[in-house]
Amino acid sequence: MEKNPYTFSPANPRLVTNADRSPKLAPATTLFYFGSLYWYHRMFFRINNNVVQFGAFAVAALPASYVYASTFFSSAIVEAGIKNNERERTH
Repeated sequence: MEKNPYTFSPANPRLVTNADRSPKLAPATTLFYFGSLYWYHRMFFRINNNVVQFGAFAVAALPASYVYASTFFSSAIVEAGIKNNERERTH
């Protein structure tokens, strides 16, 4: 059996204390977002000049950029600990 990757709070044994998002997540999300907007502008917007499609892409690119950044700069164990803490604080 594997060792438990979490450290629990002594005051509330259901809260995980070492589940923090990486500080690189927000800058990486920003980089992916503006990089994808730059790519879209270079490949499509200069050709068709459709503002509605560019706006739709900009809206859809933000959550996708967050997912890519969290895939590269976070782990499933940290995300599970954060979700556990969010659920525990709402009860």
